[in-house]
Amino acid sequence: MIKQNPFVPFSIAMVTPFDDKENLSLSGIYSLIDYYKKNQVPALLISGSTGEQHSMSIEERITLLREARLAGEEKLLLIGGVAAVRTSDAIRLAEAAQRENLDGIMLGFPPYLRMSQREAAEYVKKVCAVTDLPIMLYNNPSRTGFNLELTTLYDLVESCPQIQALKEAGNPSNAPLVKNKLGPSFSVLTGFDIHLLDNMQNGYDGITSIIGNIFPKEIQQIVQLGKNNEWKLAEDQLSKLLPTMHTILEIGTLRAIKYVLTENNINAGICREPLSILSKQEKASLSDIFNKGEVR
Repeated sequence: MIKQNPFVPFSIAMVTPFDDKENLSLSGIYSLIDYYKKNQVPALLISGSTGEQHSMSIEERITLLREARLAGEEKLLLIGGVAAVRTSDAIRLAEAAQRENLDGIMLGFPPYLRMSQREAAEYVKKVCAVTDLPIMLYNNPSRTGFNLELTTLYDLVESCPQIQALKEAGNPSNAPLVKNKLGPSFSVLTGFDIHLLDNMQNGYDGITSIIGNIFPKEIQQIVQLGKNNEWKLAEDQLSKLLPTMHTILEIGTLRAIKYVLTENNINAGICREPLSILSKQEKASLSDIFNKGEVR
């Protein structure tokens, strides 16, 4: 039985909290998820690239999935990122996501390996074989060095029907092609907040948002306006956030987000080195965000 598609038009790529010694912070997980619940976030992506997945051991990532499910109390859709350099590790993570009763899985491709389409397909099929959770494939060639070809995607969806979504960070022109081929029930999501509306007008269904960590209600509203074809109002709302978005990108997205959340009494912790804490100048550049009470 194919489970319902949990890859909704708006979700947030959750940051992972680490304490001052760079250990996974269990209290931080609860603090963050409480914040997301209060802001009526419908879904979270846990242990993705925004969650610094490749800095964590497999055991840490399994702990994160478990604690997030406990903290979420079934009030949020939870998607577990299970990408790994080794197929056996991706399988362990997928099994953990199934065991912890997550709602879905995001399966990205390993960085640096530059594998073939055949090897990528085998990687996906072996993960699909150990779970019946809905799966979203994540194509991010600029980060991984691998680009999922559409013919490979179509073959995988045919052989593994639990693949119900694609997060496409490669060629945005693929979105309408995928929707036309696989139908309206197959979700195509972006991860680029700045290009959110351009992507949606090009056929994307929505976003797994990074900036939504700071502006959860605002980004969700922009997505909804886009879904309602209220493009002018959506563009007006997005334009108000663009200066802050550019500042965050210039400083370093993860570092900036964790700092702003922490300044608002949300235990987001620090980033693991080599990422650093913010300088005084960088903190000053972000001061308006929390001084204006924009983070709740």
